Amino acid sequence: MNVVIASLIVAAVAGAASGGTVTRARYLMGTVCQITTGAESESRIESAFREAARIESFLSTWRTESELSRINASHGGVVSPELFDLLKRTGEWANATGGAFNPLVRPIIEAWRTRGDGAVPPSDVVKAAVMRANPGNLDIGDGTIRLANGAEIEEGGFGKGYAIERMLAQLDSQSSIVNFGGQLGVRGTARVTIADPERRDVAVAALTIRDASISTSSGSEKTFEIDGVRFTHIVDPRTGQALPPRGSVSVVARDAFDADVLSTALYVMHVDDGLRWADAHGVAAVFITPQREIRLSGAMPRGEIEILDPKFRMKD
Repeated sequence: MNVVIASLIVAAVAGAASGGTVTRARYLMGTVCQITTGAESESRIESAFREAARIESFLSTWRTESELSRINASHGGVVSPELFDLLKRTGEWANATGGAFNPLVRPIIEAWRTRGDGAVPPSDVVKAAVMRANPGNLDIGDGTIRLANGAEIEEGGFGKGYAIERMLAQLDSQSSIVNFGGQLGVRGTARVTIADPERRDVAVAALTIRDASISTSSGSEKTFEIDGVRFTHIVDPRTGQALPPRGSVSVVARDAFDADVLSTALYVMHVDDGLRWADAHGVAAVFITPQREIRLSGAMPRGEIEILDPKFRMKD
């Protein structure tokens, strides 16, 4: 079975029940969400989709009535225990990554209009957005959130990862894959491939993951061009700049939330700084560069990666 979504290709589901597998898909959180699991677990698929819809209902900033949208509009307040725990985790990752991941990135996204057709904002607008996105503007108290200086939270860097974790908890099969817009959560074993960042239907490298998630951040997924300069939908929260297409970063982690956060953070850091950070924190990461080089962090053994496209080469 080959399923091509975003920058990952699901090659196989190993260890499926003798009854075979079933695959179902829904449109959730602005993208396709696909579940593949043992046929005996089909009754659980609806529960998993309902769980994703529930998470979207309180976390989506595309919905003005969601809990997160209300918190943004009111600059904080008392939040549900679930949202409180999520935002606490995002704040911890913002500190750990030096702001390369930042849940307060929304003002910068709005300045560049990356949710629309894209635009290059004036320098004073960028400066103001960076000040609003300062991680220090998020104050997490005892069940309360306070957003200072016009800060707003953006769920795009962690929402799907969290949904994958919760969906897998609803599936009782020992072999299941949740493919949420290209990020995978795997229960059991799956052979997956990472696509060429510029040709999303072309597999570059393959690896096997077990009871883990793999998330890929790639600048080619959504781009816009202004005066001959190409930008991506990924912004650097530290500088306020929309980043150029520069390959992809795939992160393998036990927790899909962590994989989601870290693939974004490492893409923002770029290859050399990203590899140093990944090595210092034991993160398994695969960088694919525009020069068609594949570079691995120390936690990703070279023997785990099979190069499928001879135009790409492994670099130490």
